[in-house]
Amino acid sequence: MRLAWRGPTMLVTDVRGELGRGVTSTGLWFRETRYLRTMRLLVNGRAPHLCALGGQDARTLDLVYVHPELEQFGGGGSGLARSEESLASDGLPHRSIDVRVSHAVQLDGLESRYVVANRSRRVARLVIDVALDCDWADIGDTIGDREAPVRIWARAVCDGSSLELRSTHPQLRYVTHVEAPGASAHQSGVRWTLELAPRDEVVLPLRVRAIDFEDALTGEGIAAREDALARWRASHVVVDTTGHGVEPLVIAAALEDLASLPLLEGRPREWLAPQAGLPIYPALFGRDALTTGWQASCVDGGAMLDAALARLGRLQCTRDDPRIDAQPGRIPQQVRRGPRARLGDGAFAVSYADVASPLMYVISLAQLFALRGDEALIRPHLDTARRILDWAHEQAQGGFLHYHTRSSDGPEHQGWKDSGGAMVHADGSSARSPIAACEIQGYWFAAQELLALVLWMLGRRGDARALWDSARDLKRRFHRAFWMEDESFYGLGIDREGRLLRSVTSNVGHCIASGIVAQPVIERVVERMFAPDLWSGWGFRTLSSAHPAYEPLSYHCGSVWSVESTTIALGLRRFGLDRRALQLADATLALASLYPGFRVPECVGGYAKDEMPHPGAYPRADLIQAWNVSAIPGLLHAMMGFFNVAPLDLLTIDPILPTCLDRVRVKGLRVGRGVIDLDVWRDRDGRSHFDVTRREGTLHVVRQPPPESISVGIAGRVRALVEGLLPS
Repeated sequence: MRLAWRGPTMLVTDVRGELGRGVTSTGLWFRETRYLRTMRLLVNGRAPHLCALGGQDARTLDLVYVHPELEQFGGGGSGLARSEESLASDGLPHRSIDVRVSHAVQLDGLESRYVVANRSRRVARLVIDVALDCDWADIGDTIGDREAPVRIWARAVCDGSSLELRSTHPQLRYVTHVEAPGASAHQSGVRWTLELAPRDEVVLPLRVRAIDFEDALTGEGIAAREDALARWRASHVVVDTTGHGVEPLVIAAALEDLASLPLLEGRPREWLAPQAGLPIYPALFGRDALTTGWQASCVDGGAMLDAALARLGRLQCTRDDPRIDAQPGRIPQQVRRGPRARLGDGAFAVSYADVASPLMYVISLAQLFALRGDEALIRPHLDTARRILDWAHEQAQGGFLHYHTRSSDGPEHQGWKDSGGAMVHADGSSARSPIAACEIQGYWFAAQELLALVLWMLGRRGDARALWDSARDLKRRFHRAFWMEDESFYGLGIDREGRLLRSVTSNVGHCIASGIVAQPVIERVVERMFAPDLWSGWGFRTLSSAHPAYEPLSYHCGSVWSVESTTIALGLRRFGLDRRALQLADATLALASLYPGFRVPECVGGYAKDEMPHPGAYPRADLIQAWNVSAIPGLLHAMMGFFNVAPLDLLTIDPILPTCLDRVRVKGLRVGRGVIDLDVWRDRDGRSHFDVTRREGTLHVVRQPPPESISVGIAGRVRALVEGLLPS
C-alpha cells in the first residue's frame, strides 16, 4: 500500500494508487473514519495501466497511467516489433492516452488533479470516470483482510458537478462532499466526456471534503492550523551531515517525516501534538506522543512536547471508571475519534489503560524545563504532574508500582509491553497481574528524581527533598528485589504472587536510561544486554532468543523496536559507556537504511544480523511509527552529548560520532534564551570535536562528559573543559 497524510487526514491506496480493490484498509480517512472507500479511475470503461507511483512529500501521491494498454507484444519485449499503428477495441491507438494524477491530502479531505493528454495524431473521444463510494468505517475495523463488521450506508445527492454522500446512520451524520468542475455527478461517482485534438491535454480537478457532524473544520480553522504548522517547521534546527554511506539520507528523511507528524487537533496550543503512526494509529496515544516529543525536542525546541503535555494534561482523569481503567491522576493511553468512539464504545474512545504514560508525562515535563528554562511554560503542567505522583503513591503495593486492568476490554498488560503474553516467566508461562514491571519502577524513579530537581530550581526545597528521598529509597529496594546475580541482570517484573519474572528482556534498557540501575552493576548489565541472545545486530530483542517463549516475529517476545534503541543509547551515554553507544547508533542507522523511505516499521524481526540480511517486520506492523521517526533526531541528541541546563543558561556537549558519519553541522539549536550553530567532526583517530560557529544570547557552551559518567574522573573532566573552552 501507499500512504499520504496531513494532520487528521490520511490517504491509503493499493499498489495501483486506487481505493477499494481488495485491500480493506484503503480509503480516504479523516479522524479515523473512512470518508471514501472506493476511488477508481476508468478510461472508456477500463482501468488504465499504471506506469509510475510516487510522491513529492508526505502529503502527496503522484501517478502516471496509460490507455489503452497493449494486449499482444512482439519482438521479445513489452512493446511492438513493427511500425504499423495498433488500435484497441475503442478505436484509440495503444498507449496513446496518458493520465497524470496528483493527489494532495488536505486537513479536511483531498484535492486531486487529473491531466489527460492525447499523444496520438487522431482525435480522441474519451469518457473519464472516477468511481466513488464510502462507508464511514472505523479504522480499527479494517485491519487485516476482513470487511468492517458494521456498514454505514450512504445516500447520494447529485447536483450538476457535485456529489454529496450522506450517512443514513441516525447518530453518525457524516457527509462526504465531492466537487468535480466540468463533470456530471451520478450516484456512483463523477464523469467527464471529452474530445481531445491530437497532442491536446486537459486538466480535470476533483475536490473531496470530509464534513464531521460534530466538529467540521472551517476555512478559517484550516488556515490557522496551516500557518501554525508552517511557523513550527520554519523554526526547526537545520542538520547537515556528511558520511560515506546512506546514513546522511536516513537522517534527512527522518527530519522531513518528523515535520509531518502533528495531528493538528484540539485547542491551538495542542495542535502540534503528534499522531502515533500510520495507517493503524492516526490518533493521540499518550506515551507515543510524549516519547516522540522528547526525542524531537532538540529539533523543534520542545514545541511538539509542549503540545502533547497540554493536550494530555487537559484530558487527565478526575474520576474513577473501571470500564476504561480511569483513576484520578492518570493520563490517557489513547484518544480515538472514529465511529466506535462516537457511539460510546469504551474500548475505542478515551482509555487510561497504561501506567507508563503518566510517569512519562512527569519525565517529559522535567526535560522540557531543562531545555527551555521557562517557569511560565511549565507552571500550568505542575499540578498535573503532582496529581500523577499522588496517584502512583496511592496505587503502590509493597513499595512498587503495579498495574492491573479493571476493564473487560482493556489490555491485560499496561507497562512498556502491553500485548497479551508479553510478560513471561523463565519457563515461558504467562505471568498474571497485578505485575510490577521493572521499567515502570524505572519511570517512577526518574519521574520523582527529575521533578525534585525542577522543584528545587523553582525554590520549593521541601517538596524537592521529599521526592528525592522517595526516589533514592525506591532505587535501593528495586535492586534488592529485581537483581539476578546469576544473570548479571534485572528481572522483568514481579507477579501477583510475589515471584520474580526471571526473563532477560530489553525492558532493562529502559531501567538503564531511567537511572534506577545500581551504579556498581551498570557495566555488567550493559555487557549482558549486548550478549548475542539479546543483541540481534540491529537492536535489542524484546526477549532473549534463548527463552522458551522467544518468537522473532512476535510483538513483544522477540521482535526489535527501534524506539528502544534511542532510549538505551541515551542511557549508555548518560553513564559514559560510549563504545557501546556508538555500536548501537551504527546499528540503528543501518537498520533504517533497509526500508523504503528509510522508515523503520513499528517493530522488526528478531533475526540475528548474521542469520538474515534483512530482519523483515512484525506482521501488519504500522508502516510509519512516530517514535521511530523521532528516534533518529533522538539518536543525534545522544551522539552530540547534549546536556541542557537552560535555567542556568548552560549547555554541555560531549560529542561522539559513529563511523558512518564524518561531520554534523547543526544550525539554530535553541536552549533557553540562546541560539547557536555547531560544527562537529570526527578526526582520523576517531575522536570528535566541535566548534560553535554562531551564538545568540547568553548561553554558555562547554565540553563536559555527562555528570553521571562512570568512565571519566576529575582529571578527564578538567581535560575536556580545557580542550573545549570556546571564545566568548
